[in-house]
Amino acid sequence: VELSRDPTPQADSFLDAWAHNPEAFQETALGQGRFSVSYPLADDGGPEGVVHGVVDEDRKINVNTAPKAVLLGLPGMTEEIADSLLAWRREKLGLRELRERSFEVLEELLLVDGMTAEAFRTLRLYVTVYGDGRVNLNTAPREVVTALGMGENLVSKLLRFRRGPDGLPGTTDDQVFTRLANAAQQLNAFDPLAPQEAAQLTNLITQNRLKVTSSVFRIHASGRVRDGKIVRSVEGVVQRRTGPSRSLTVLAWHES
Repeated sequence: VELSRDPTPQADSFLDAWAHNPEAFQETALGQGRFSVSYPLADDGGPEGVVHGVVDEDRKINVNTAPKAVLLGLPGMTEEIADSLLAWRREKLGLRELRERSFEVLEELLLVDGMTAEAFRTLRLYVTVYGDGRVNLNTAPREVVTALGMGENLVSKLLRFRRGPDGLPGTTDDQVFTRLANAAQQLNAFDPLAPQEAAQLTNLITQNRLKVTSSVFRIHASGRVRDGKIVRSVEGVVQRRTGPSRSLTVLAWHES
């Protein structure tokens, strides 16, 4: 239901009902128990803690499409791991024949040469196997837009724009990029861009690396019975279709 509620249908941001909504997602009554939908919040200009909402996978780098330069910019990445990821994507069938191969679940990253459990724990916050390879400019964290090639000053201006006057993400005064074509103008009006910063943003838009919408979402849910015992945890990935119905398709589902 919350994924169908959108104050700005042409864009997705932390203002949307799915992004941070304790009323809907924190200890909500259901039958004989309660459930919560949440994920840990890394420090991105606000306090660390737990967000009661779902994660849009479009805020992350798609490891099935990202070039080596982008992969190398991610926290926890090494050149050995980046080369191994690219080699996985180019599966060798014979002496001369290659075919494209995609990671189907994130845990497959643990199978590539050089990947360690520590590197995977760091990377998994910023990478995905879902989506079209473009990153949502309204929700991508500092680490992701830096990996895409934005300089430190441009990243800081971008995050200040999104957080609005109070400087905090996910509050009512947040600002939203509603159209990618106008993103540079919106940001420049808020905080004038240096020529190099404007060029960085324009190049990423021209290279089709960015967007302002999200269509794939990861849901972490836990259910409790009345005595507080966790009886089941569920992690699912869903894709929201475009159009008036905004119907959902389940891409992955895991219960524990």
